[in-house]
Amino acid sequence: MLLKLAKLKTFLIILGATYFSVSSAWGHAFGSRYDLPLPLWLYLFGAGSSVGLSFLVMVVFFNKSNSEKHYIKFDLLTFSFLKWLTSQSFVNLIKTLSILLFIFLLLAGFYGDPNPLNNITSIYIWVIWWVGMTFFSALIGNLWSLINPWTIFFTFFTRRIGKSQTCRPYPVSLDRWPSVLLLFIFAWMELISEQAEDPQILSCLILIYSVITWVGMTTYGKVKWLENGEVFHVIFSLLARFAPLYRTQKSLYIRIPSTGLIVNRPISFAESCFVILFLSTVTFDGILETPIWASILNSISESLSLRPLLILMQEAGINLIMFIKTIALIGIPTVFFIIFAGFCHLTAELGSSGRMPTLDVIGYFVLSLVPIAIAYHLAHYLTYLLIAGQQIIPLTSDPFNLGWNLFGTSDYVTNIGIINAKVIWYFAISAIIIGHVFAIYIAHIMALEIFSNKKMALSSQYPMMAMMIGYTMISLWVLSQPIIE
Repeated sequence: MLLKLAKLKTFLIILGATYFSVSSAWGHAFGSRYDLPLPLWLYLFGAGSSVGLSFLVMVVFFNKSNSEKHYIKFDLLTFSFLKWLTSQSFVNLIKTLSILLFIFLLLAGFYGDPNPLNNITSIYIWVIWWVGMTFFSALIGNLWSLINPWTIFFTFFTRRIGKSQTCRPYPVSLDRWPSVLLLFIFAWMELISEQAEDPQILSCLILIYSVITWVGMTTYGKVKWLENGEVFHVIFSLLARFAPLYRTQKSLYIRIPSTGLIVNRPISFAESCFVILFLSTVTFDGILETPIWASILNSISESLSLRPLLILMQEAGINLIMFIKTIALIGIPTVFFIIFAGFCHLTAELGSSGRMPTLDVIGYFVLSLVPIAIAYHLAHYLTYLLIAGQQIIPLTSDPFNLGWNLFGTSDYVTNIGIINAKVIWYFAISAIIIGHVFAIYIAHIMALEIFSNKKMALSSQYPMMAMMIGYTMISLWVLSQPIIE
């Protein structure tokens, strides 16, 4: 029995230490510790104060009388030299390249180097596509709606075969729950699964997801499934509502960033859960790199009451670290939603004396969290993109590990000094503050829109402001841990 207990404790400690020293180092490490010139609490207090001050600025300069100014947009295609961006030839070229890249990555996953660090599929999917497309969608516009390979394939074949059968009506009760479920699975594969980076498994998962997507489109129609079940369409479309550019079939508009997040009706409960889950998964990834997570693992390994259960689970072949992370991945979004709902309830009480349902307030204000998700994503994954993303350079010259040197870059060595901890720290501070300022801006505009009484609309914002200030400080603390510890 003592041997079992010792083995269990060793198992937890070793796996926990392995996670921090290897996985995090490859993904988000900064290369060296950074000694802050001022105590951390001063930075946290300063960031929180900046967000609070921004609220006062919103109150002074933004009111109901000038709310229409937030919807100003300009069609860039009025400039003739930009019209090629929406020309059919250019669009067809982009779609063709997307399909070729999709097929190429599948083949490279199946037949390339089995080592994820030496396989272009693993690097491209997790670094260039996932992180890079998220950045692009949020900061520029929704490119994914143009290059989505599943949509391109589906449209091409349905036109060729002359599909005529009527699609089933999409069940109202399903709402956006399919994308919520798929987002959770994707987050679990990315952050928890030990197999997610394996090139062959990754290619198999892409094929499985392709089948799910095409079956969904065939059953319920392309548009309905894209809106509710194609999780990456939902993610990138959500982020692109913050972006300054958005495209229609014949126009390319530029607008004030984040104004696409202002809504005239509350979004559904399922959509709200999607936003909360997306924000929470990025926060969850950051928490895994903090001393708090290490202390949680240590507490579990030292718990006398949990040891009998943990021994049974270990003997049953259950990966305890993965199990604990999975519970955390479920728990963190749940707790965050409860906290957010509590602040929204206070907002409803102060803004409408309880006449507006809390669920409606959640639906109106949850999109104000999107700029925070973007800011956290930028701050947390920038080093991942800049350092791990360099692996794409040599792999482009030799994608199948056959000794090729197509572009003369096969000998490229990753430059881990391309960015340092000091730069990342100040970038993180800036991103978090700016993201929360945009969040307060959206929340303030929404309050003016939905609460008829200006005084009550202002009062309704106090709970939201307090939440934003608190989350600013917590976010910055989480981001600081891999840099200063």
